[in-house]
Amino acid sequence: MKRALLGILLLITILVDAKNVKLYNNIRIHNNTESVAVTFAQKALQQDFQRRFGTTESQRTTIDIILNIDKDWNVFDKFKIEIDNGKVTFTGSDELGLLHGIYTFSEDYLGIDPFVYFTDIVPEPVASIAVKAGTITSQPYTFKHRVFFVNDEDLIVGFQMEKQEYGFNLEFMEHFFETMLRLKMTGVIPSTLVLADESHLKLASDMGLYIAQHHAEPVGSVPLYWPKNIPYSWSTHKEHFVKFWRDAIERQKGKNVIWTLNFRGYLDGPFWNDDPTVSHDSPLADKAKVVNEVIQTQYNLIKEITGNETPLVCGYLWGELGGMYRKGLLNYPTQTMILYSDQGYGAFPKGTWESIKNKNLGKGIYQHVSYHNRKTHLRINTIHPNVLHREMDKAISHGFTDMIVLNVGNFKEKIFGVQQMVNYMNNFDSYKEYASGDYYFDWYVNNKFDTSSPAIIQSYKDFFSNQFDLGDPERKPGDEWFFFYVEQLLNMAYQKEFNDKFVKKEFPGNGRKEFLKLKDFHSKMNFILEAYKEVYLSAESKWAVSVQHTFNAQSTLTGGKLNFYNVDMALPTEKMFHLTSMAGDFTESLNYYLNKEYHKSQLAAYAALEHARKANSIETKIEQSGSGKFKDWYRWDETALTYRIEEVLENYIAHVKDLKYFNLEYKNRNSKTPGIQYKYQPFFESEYQKELIYMENAE
Repeated sequence: MKRALLGILLLITILVDAKNVKLYNNIRIHNNTESVAVTFAQKALQQDFQRRFGTTESQRTTIDIILNIDKDWNVFDKFKIEIDNGKVTFTGSDELGLLHGIYTFSEDYLGIDPFVYFTDIVPEPVASIAVKAGTITSQPYTFKHRVFFVNDEDLIVGFQMEKQEYGFNLEFMEHFFETMLRLKMTGVIPSTLVLADESHLKLASDMGLYIAQHHAEPVGSVPLYWPKNIPYSWSTHKEHFVKFWRDAIERQKGKNVIWTLNFRGYLDGPFWNDDPTVSHDSPLADKAKVVNEVIQTQYNLIKEITGNETPLVCGYLWGELGGMYRKGLLNYPTQTMILYSDQGYGAFPKGTWESIKNKNLGKGIYQHVSYHNRKTHLRINTIHPNVLHREMDKAISHGFTDMIVLNVGNFKEKIFGVQQMVNYMNNFDSYKEYASGDYYFDWYVNNKFDTSSPAIIQSYKDFFSNQFDLGDPERKPGDEWFFFYVEQLLNMAYQKEFNDKFVKKEFPGNGRKEFLKLKDFHSKMNFILEAYKEVYLSAESKWAVSVQHTFNAQSTLTGGKLNFYNVDMALPTEKMFHLTSMAGDFTESLNYYLNKEYHKSQLAAYAALEHARKANSIETKIEQSGSGKFKDWYRWDETALTYRIEEVLENYIAHVKDLKYFNLEYKNRNSKTPGIQYKYQPFFESEYQKELIYMENAE
C-alpha cells in the first residue's frame, strides 16, 4: 500500500544518521509505563508487525521497542519516535501522546491502514523493510481535542456477537476504540443513552480516550432514565436534578472527561416542553435565565465532586441554545469550549462565523459526517466532499479549533467521509491549498486501494452525483428516505388525505408553485406522484449505468482491496439502484391504484417488491463479506429500515389483490401455464379476450 511518509501528521524529521535501519518481525517490547492504555497499544503494535511481515518470527536479531512517558515535557498529546539500529524508542508527553506515536509508526512505517479492522486491507507481507534512522517529533494537530460521537446504540448494536440484551460486545468495542486512537482521536462519546458506569464507557477510558458527552446528556446523565412520576422541571424539582447529576459525576470521577454543560428537555427537545413555569412563548431572556442557572449548578457540582477547579467543559449550541447564545443571553464558565453545530448535513447555519465576535470562550464545532433523521442516512454518506472541505475551511480559518465532535453514525459504512474529516481534524494545512474537496476522490482511492484507476475514482464520484435532491442541492436523501417515502405515501393513499408536512421543506422537481394551487386530495396526489416518478426515473437510469461501471472497476483489484471496494462502493451502488427502482415502481403502482387501474397497480407493486428484496439481499452480502465479524447490524439500524420496505409492500400487494376485481375466481388453462391466468380476468383490456378458449381441468 502506497503511503506518503507521515501522511496524517505534520512531522519534523531530524536525521541523526543517513543509514537505513531494517525492520522485521522479531521485536521485544519494553513498556516503561504503568498505563493500562499503553498495554492495549502494545498488543496492537505486536499484531501490526505480523500484519506487515507475516506471523512467522524472523531469525534476525531482536529489535527492542521502548515505550516511555515523559511528564516533564508538560505539553498535551505530543510524541517523538527515535529510530536506531536494533532499537525504536517511543516517548509521549502524556498517555495520549505515546498512544498516537505508536499508531503513527504503524501507519507511516509499517503501512497499516488505521481502519484495518473494518477494511481488512493489509499490506503485502515482506521479510523486512528499510527505513531511515532518525528522530521524528510531532507537531500540534489542527484541532486540540478530537472526538468521535457514535450516534445512538441502534447504529452499532448489530456489531455484537452475543444477543442484544447482553449489551455492547466489548471485543468489538475494543477494536472500535483502537481504530479511533489509530486515527489520532483524543476522545469519544461511545453511544447515546450511555450510563456513567457502563462497561464500554469504562473500556474507552481504560484505552486512553477522554470521555465526552452527548449534547442532551449533561455531565453524563441520561434524561431518558429520569425517575418515574417526577416532572422533568427545573423550576419545580431542582433537588432531583442535583441528585441526578451528582450521581452521574460521581460514577465518572477519576476518568479523563470533557464535561457537557447543557439543559434540554426530557426527550432532547426544548426544556420548556416539560416545565410548567416556562413555555414556548416565554421571552427568550426568561428561558436563558433557566439555562444559566442549570449550567452554573452543573459546573459547581463538577468542581466539588472531582476536586478540580478548572475541569474541561464544553457547551453545544444545538437547537434553541444557538439562538440564545448568539443574542448574548447565555453565560458559560470562562474556560468552556463552545461547540457550534452544523445543521446535520455538513453545512453550518448562516451567521455562525460572525457570532464569535466579542466572545472570549473556547471555540469548536459539532459536525456530522452522517445524519440520521429517517431521510438522509446512506451507505457511505450523502455529504459531498466539497461541502466538508468548504465548511471545515471556514471553521478553521475562524479559529474554531479548540475541540471538534464528529458524529460518525454507523461507522463501518462511513469510512469515506470519516477519513476526509480525520485528515482535516489532524492536519488541515496539508489540504487547505485545494480549492474544493474534489481532489479527495483521487486521494481516497489511492490511499485505500493503492491505485489511480480512473474507473474506481469515477465510481466514487458518480455515487455522489447520482443522488437526487428535493429542493436543496446540498441535502441528499439517503436510504432512510425510501422507507419513509413508502410509508408516508401509503398512509396518505389509505386515508385519502394529503399530508402537506410531507413536502413542506422538500419538494421533487420545480413544480412547487403549481402544486400549492391544488386543493383536493386526488389532484395533489397525482401531481406529486408524477413529480416523484420523474425524479426516480432519472436517478434509476444513472444508477443502472453506475452498477455496470462498478463491475468493470472490480477487475483492477484483488484480495482485501477488492472485498473492501465491493463493500464500500460496488454493493452500495447496486443497492441504491434497487431502492431507486423500487421507489419508481411503487410510485407508478400507487398512481394506478388511486386511478382504479388495479391490475396495473399490482404488477408495478410486485416489481417494486422484487427490487426491495434484492436491496435486502445486498445488505446481507455486505454484512457477511470479509472475515464475517459483523452480524445483523442492518437489521438493528432502525433508521434505514430497508427490511421494512419489503414487509410494507407485501401488505400493500395483499390489499390491492383483495379489491373486488381480484376476488373473482380464476379460470386456469392448465397447471403448466399459470402465467396466462390474468388474461381471463375482466380487467384484461384486449379485443381478443372473448376469443380465448377456456380449458378447464386440462392436463
